[in-house]
Amino acid sequence: MTVILPFILIAVSLGVIIVIIVRKYPQLLLLDIDSLPEIQQSRKKDIIIKKRAEKESKHLYTKLFESLKPAIQKLKDIQLLFRKFVGRIERKSAMEDGKRAKSGSQEYKKQKEKESLTLVQDASQDVDQDDFATAEKKYLAALKADAKNKDAYKGLAHVYYQQGQKQEAKETYKFILQLDDNDEETHLKLGEMAEEEGDIQEAVECYQQAVILNPHNPQRFVKIYDLLFGIEQYETALEAIEQALELEPQNPKYLDNFVETSIIIGRKDLAEEGIQRLRMINPENQKLQTFKQRIEEL
Repeated sequence: MTVILPFILIAVSLGVIIVIIVRKYPQLLLLDIDSLPEIQQSRKKDIIIKKRAEKESKHLYTKLFESLKPAIQKLKDIQLLFRKFVGRIERKSAMEDGKRAKSGSQEYKKQKEKESLTLVQDASQDVDQDDFATAEKKYLAALKADAKNKDAYKGLAHVYYQQGQKQEAKETYKFILQLDDNDEETHLKLGEMAEEEGDIQEAVECYQQAVILNPHNPQRFVKIYDLLFGIEQYETALEAIEQALELEPQNPKYLDNFVETSIIIGRKDLAEEGIQRLRMINPENQKLQTFKQRIEEL
């Protein structure tokens, strides 16, 4: 009996517990865990931590992007330098291949020259369609066939210029002058590029070379006059406009510039001469009276 008694007590206790659970079970089912203050506080804390983490992550991303900007720009610069390097290698390869072709037979040379001319013609059509990348490849191929094809170099320089590679264009034009220093068109192109860059002295020198090669074009002298007048080198500008007047002595615009510059440098004799010539061409010229008054003040 003494041995059985503990088991009886345990059984009674379990029975009491079961009865309590059965009575309270419906209430337990209705209990809203989410409404407990502890649970709500914990979830609010999780939301705050999550938002803070997102904010810090966004800040770190922005900071990282800003720190990488110089590296990204440097990478772009390296890519540009590499492209220029490849261009120089291709030009050098084209010239070397052309030299090897030169050492071959005359028949082979003529064949390569013909091939080069055809490529230049094809490239010109690509340029007309603004397909500069294809044109560049064909001009380089033309130079591989004939390293002395000036038209190929001119086309290549033009393509570089159109693609914004002005330094490469300038180098190519200068190389053309090594092949033929008497190429008027190339001197003019270099003059135009120097003028765009604001290097007026360089532009004047290039235009002067073009004038030496072709002294019968008055517009070349007028171009030089305009540039020199713009930088207030009036005496040299006067010489340029005088050269233009020798070619077109009755051009009213040239005479107008001649009188204006003569007055500026105080050459009353030349200014009066210019007025007489203007009056003979057009007695109704409205500037005659103004010029006359300015000359009287000299």
